[in-house]
Formats: sequence, structure tokens, C-alpha cells
Amino acid sequence: MVRMIEVRHLRLLQALAAEGSMSKAAKRLGTTQSAVTQAVKLLEEQLATPLLVRTHAGIRLTDAGAVFVRHGEQILTQMAQVEAEVAAVAGLRAGTVRIACFPSAAATILPRALGRVTRSHPQLRFTLTEAEPPRALQLLRRGECDIAVVYVYAADSDQELGTGAPVPVLQSDEVAVPLVTEHLHVGMPAGHPAAAATSVDVHELAGERWIAGCVECRGNLLSLCSAAGFQPEIGFETDDYVALQALVAAGLGVALVPDLMLAAVRPDPGLAVRRLVPVTARVVSSVTTESLASVPAVRVTSEALVEAAAEVREAIDVSFA
Repeated sequence: MVRMIEVRHLRLLQALAAEGSMSKAAKRLGTTQSAVTQAVKLLEEQLATPLLVRTHAGIRLTDAGAVFVRHGEQILTQMAQVEAEVAAVAGLRAGTVRIACFPSAAATILPRALGRVTRSHPQLRFTLTEAEPPRALQLLRRGECDIAVVYVYAADSDQELGTGAPVPVLQSDEVAVPLVTEHLHVGMPAGHPAAAATSVDVHELAGERWIAGCVECRGNLLSLCSAAGFQPEIGFETDDYVALQALVAAGLGVALVPDLMLAAVRPDPGLAVRRLVPVTARVVSSVTTESLASVPAVRVTSEALVEAAAEVREAIDVSFA
């Protein structure tokens, strides 16, 4: 026979030890004396040892019963703590949401979103790992974050968000919510000959030195240049958008500059930003798993990211109007 001690057994022995009689224990537990008697008998049979001794004065615990009660009190106390903590998490009175996010979204969308959540639920906590999309999704899949904020490139920067917006390639248990579509521009020194135009075709930049991001996130640059018939000469690489803008402004190269990068920091006066031709964009999304999406703290954070992204998009549109 498989021996299985249940929570009801712990509570039964605790009541018997506290009350000293079957009838009082039954009243405390909201059941009948016969039900208590039967439950004790079955438990003793299951454990193959007596737990109680019945006397004229009532009942007393055997040594085995005393061990049972002593450990049972510790377990019930721990269970009460577990229940209280779970209730706090479910009620958004506690909990931590772990987020992985690329730098420019971490500087623009994330502060608005987390500020919104914190005002409503001040006990929630957040951690942030800065990571470009490939690594952010890896962190999610390894269980090291709860939400990954990522992007994918799109050919049409004017498309509307919704079911038609491109999202990352997902695993079967993952869900993505598009947040914002950001335009891609080309940044160049203010004195660059092409800066006199309102838009610059990538063909015109074939002979330029480029400042690029990490190897994992420069695929779009390589694709654009390849389609234009040349391979870009990459002189510098940096994931720091402040450094990237400063390098461009100093005349050390040209670079692709997304909306969020421009919104994150005031552009250097020596930087000229022009619309890129062909029109290119990237769609930013938040990704989590189906099970995490039902966790209250993750759910409200995901909702806040959508609202914050809309505000950031509106602010960008006003600044470029």
C-alpha cells in the first residue's frame, strides 16, 4: 500500500492534540465524531502504528502521534505562508516580473510601462536584462525572463499594427503582442552632401563607411545593401545608441537609426537624419509564454507595454511632424 499523508491528516491530529477528545476535535473541524474516529483508524492502519491512546479522561498522543503533530505544525505553518504569498501574487500585492529588452525600447517604452504598473501596484518588482532580440528570446525559452521585448524588420513602415503585423518566429507555447512599428532612417554627418535631401536612397551610400550594431542584429543592414548591389564597409560596431550617434556626428560613418533610438536621446547637433529609401521599418513586440501570460503581474505588465508604446509612437509622430 502506498503511504500518503494528506493535509487533512495533519489538521486532524492537530485538532485532536489541541482538544483532547474526539467530540471536541470533530466540532473544531466541522464534522462528526464518527467521521473523526474512522479517519484516525484509517490513518493508523496506513502508518501501521497507533497515534492515539484512549483513556477515561479522553485521548493522548502516542510517541508516533507526537512526532506526527510536531512536524505537522511546521508543515501547516509553511503551507499558510505559501497560501498567503500566492494570494499576494494573485492579488498583485507581490511578485517580480523579469524583462529582457533591447536598449532603445528599454529607454523609451519600458519606463512608461513600468511606471504605469508601479503606480497601480506599488508592491510589484521588476528586473531588466538588456538584450537584442535573439538573446532575449533565448532568455525567455530558458526560463530566465518572463517577457521578451523584441523586433523584426518589415518592408512597409506604414502598415497598421494588428493581425497583419509581422512577429518573431515563435515556439508553440509562445504568444506575441505587437507594440509599435518604427521607421528606419539613415543618420549621417550634418555636412554630408546627401543631407540636403529629405530622403536618401541606400544606393547613394555604397561608398560610405558604416557604423553598425552587433553581429546578430545587423542582418537588415546587410540585406538592404546587398539588394542595392554592394557590401557595406563596417568601420565601427556598437550597441550604444548614444555612442553611435556621436560617431556619426563626428564624421566617422553613416548608420541606420530607428525611431526609438531618436526618441531615447536628443540627436547630436552634428547629426542629420533622413528617411531611408527603400522604406523600411521594424515591428516591436512583447513575447511571453501562454502559461506566463495568465500570471496577473505578467498580464498587467504586458497591457502596460501596449499603452506605453502607443504613447511613444504618438510622441515620435509629433516630433517628426
